[in-house]
Amino acid sequence: MMVIDTYANPQARKDVGNMFETNPNLLVLYGALCPVRYQREVRLYAYPSESPTYWFLLNRQKGWTPMVIAAQQGDSYDATTFLLALKLFFEETHLLKNEIDIEFGAESHMMHEIAKYLVESTNLQAGLRREHYVFYMTPDQMQNAQKVECAVPYGYEISDLTTDDAEKIHVASESKEPLETFRKRIQSLPSSCIRQTSSSRVISHELRSHCGAMVDQYTVPEHRRQGLGQTVEMILAQKIMR
Repeated sequence: MMVIDTYANPQARKDVGNMFETNPNLLVLYGALCPVRYQREVRLYAYPSESPTYWFLLNRQKGWTPMVIAAQQGDSYDATTFLLALKLFFEETHLLKNEIDIEFGAESHMMHEIAKYLVESTNLQAGLRREHYVFYMTPDQMQNAQKVECAVPYGYEISDLTTDDAEKIHVASESKEPLETFRKRIQSLPSSCIRQTSSSRVISHELRSHCGAMVDQYTVPEHRRQGLGQTVEMILAQKIMR
């Protein structure tokens, strides 16, 4: 199994990043390589070493559950080979020996094998499952998206999140993420929000995760059905594309 420490080897990170950027199946890994200002450890594992088909990205950072993202290079999936790659990944990282909670992200067919292996081969139990949709844009689509002019109804204003907002929106959105990690994301990564003009209260917000995802969109219930959620998502997408 090939191992790449993306921060100890910047050139290797750049090389694999260039490859991930042009492969739709690996874009989820490309997003997870985004630079951040807080300390974290990101390593890539690939199998087979000579011509990788299956990739695993391990993200570790203080105060947060380790996250593993699995992805497949190419369209030919073989469950037996993926299971072998998964076992080698766990042997290389000692993750199952050292951690109680682990968060996984993968397409449904790979996630099924991961959950099955954990239940049958370890004392770990599968926890909550959340479905996400991964989308990508062509360069032309990205250019068009950046031309979209975002506007909000009267009584609202487009703004940015600050660390002063962290506790209130953390409670309101019922996030399972530790508050301190939530605050670090606001401080270090792009975000967007819409405030109520009269009170400066955050009505709708979206954040980028440390793994490159946009999965935190939340709008206060009594202010929904006005397109505010779509607007904050488009604003954040434009920031990320720039």
